[in-house]
Amino acid sequence: MADQLSVSLRAWPPEDKTTESLPYLIARINEQKGSFRNVTEASLEEEIRGVKQGESGESGNPGDTAISRIAKDDQDGKAQGDELALAREDIIKHVGEAYNASSHALDLVSLLLSINGPKAAETTVSPFIKAAVPFGSLGTELMHQTQQSEAEKASEDLVSLGWRMNSLARSAESLLNSASRLEGEIERETTYWKEILKVKAKGWPLCRLPRERHTLGVRLGFKEGTTPARLFPKPLTHALAAHAEFRDRGLAALRRGTDGAIELDLGRRWRRDQRLRVRLSRNGMIWATSEEPTAPFNDNMPLTQSLLRARNSLFDEELYHELSREARNLVNHGVRCVDGSVRFPYKDGLQVEVDLVPVGGEERLVEGAEDSTVPEAVTMALRILLSHAHRANLWRRSQPPPPITDSPPPRPFYALLRPILEFHQHESALKAIRELLGQLKRAMSAADLAFLIKENFSSLGSLNALDEPSEFQGSKVETLVNRLLRPHHSQLTFHLPSNRTVLALNIRTSIFPPTFGTSLQLSTISSNPDSGVARMPQTLQLPSIEKFQKHIFYITSLDIISALQAAPDLPSWLHPRSPYQADLAGKNPTTEHKDQLALRINDQGLHMDWTVKDQTGSHSWPASDSDMGENVRSLLDVIKEKIR
Repeated sequence: MADQLSVSLRAWPPEDKTTESLPYLIARINEQKGSFRNVTEASLEEEIRGVKQGESGESGNPGDTAISRIAKDDQDGKAQGDELALAREDIIKHVGEAYNASSHALDLVSLLLSINGPKAAETTVSPFIKAAVPFGSLGTELMHQTQQSEAEKASEDLVSLGWRMNSLARSAESLLNSASRLEGEIERETTYWKEILKVKAKGWPLCRLPRERHTLGVRLGFKEGTTPARLFPKPLTHALAAHAEFRDRGLAALRRGTDGAIELDLGRRWRRDQRLRVRLSRNGMIWATSEEPTAPFNDNMPLTQSLLRARNSLFDEELYHELSREARNLVNHGVRCVDGSVRFPYKDGLQVEVDLVPVGGEERLVEGAEDSTVPEAVTMALRILLSHAHRANLWRRSQPPPPITDSPPPRPFYALLRPILEFHQHESALKAIRELLGQLKRAMSAADLAFLIKENFSSLGSLNALDEPSEFQGSKVETLVNRLLRPHHSQLTFHLPSNRTVLALNIRTSIFPPTFGTSLQLSTISSNPDSGVARMPQTLQLPSIEKFQKHIFYITSLDIISALQAAPDLPSWLHPRSPYQADLAGKNPTTEHKDQLALRINDQGLHMDWTVKDQTGSHSWPASDSDMGENVRSLLDVIKEKIR
């Protein structure tokens, strides 16, 4: 039993997961390599080649290789620790020697000074020396100096004089350099402040930068003049209250350049010189576009012009931002945001495109393109409306605030596209009604019937007559904005052929409730109670121009029948069959035939159909001047000719 060998069998040690953590690896690298800066790609490749060569010479047992590698790492770490300990002891040794030497020097100086000031020496001498050596035991005395010759004294005087002259020359040169440098600094400061005064004279507001109190800045804003008390109770002279994002970006630094000229620093958030572009397009082809500045923004531009261009670019950027916000609420009126542009319909298949583009781009127009009057008018109107929205926003903020609530009040949409859409819709509706009534009047004139049209007033006409007095006392621009923001209203009055019926048409346009567009209200005043027109509703709301067209044709035909019935030259046996039908019928006593006349009015003109002596026929009075012949007869003459 004693010869038997006892072997202890143990399981392979489990892997420690903490050795794979990042802090452990960093500490191990610092211990083995010293620092990360010592770990390079070349050193790692060399180490890998050394490990491969060492593995090829060994037995190939992976367990032994790993154990030997760990042992080697431990030995390297232990050796490096010993080196650090020796270095620490060496540093401590040198520090101790320096401290000992300084202590001896201090004791020596203290003993030398103790003969004249023992109390002062007590505070600096070491306790050992104080106890071992009495104060005043060391002293000093001046030895006898050797006599200098006259030549040596003269040489020393010359050397000292040379040093003094050299020092004076250097001082004079330094003063001259300082004077020239100060003169250049004065010239640069003079140039800088002259340009600052020019900027101030142009009306630009100057201030200190919030985070650079030593630097002047300029606000890229507008000054407001006195506003009417009806809209703004007090005169406002503050900068415009733009949105916070664009208001903060409207502060530019006026830094001094190397030559003293001002360098405009617009900040990191400044993008590039941009402008609002308005175009008229049809089927993807550009027919007209707004004009752009003559040259893009550059560093060689005069300062005042650079400020103006930077302000306009920031203003147009905010304008496009507000247009995009408002366009989302006007989808039901045909406004769309497509490919970075805001689009809405105009007329004749054209649409208006508004986008933000860099200054200096080229624009290709189709041949026979229209002029830029409409795009320029839209651009100017949008800019004026945004300025008005700024002033209204500032006035609203100057009023007492509402009660505090849990949620902040929403930021309202500026009225920018809405006035333009209302103006265009009202203008289109009024133009269509004028053309319709003009055609009807030409047809009535061809038939020798009276038809008088009178336009009482129109809000579109008031936009052109800004010099006329109004209830809004202000400048022309303020008067224009006030009239543009109000709902448009026009009124037309026309007298029908009987001269006993007057129609009044009120046209109102507003894209907000309850109208949601253009509404037509027709009022009828008839002094003939027996006519069919008198039996119609006195006030009628018409939802569209097509409904108005049918209604006005019908009422006019009824009024013509009423006028024919009262004509003395027509046979008395012709009577209306119904007050709601535009025809005359009756039995001719001479021929015992039942004769009939019927009137029709459409967009082609006035038409009369008859049935006389069992024969039918018709006659027309066209609404177009080009369709009229040379021999145009009146309605009464045709009726007299057919019915005898």
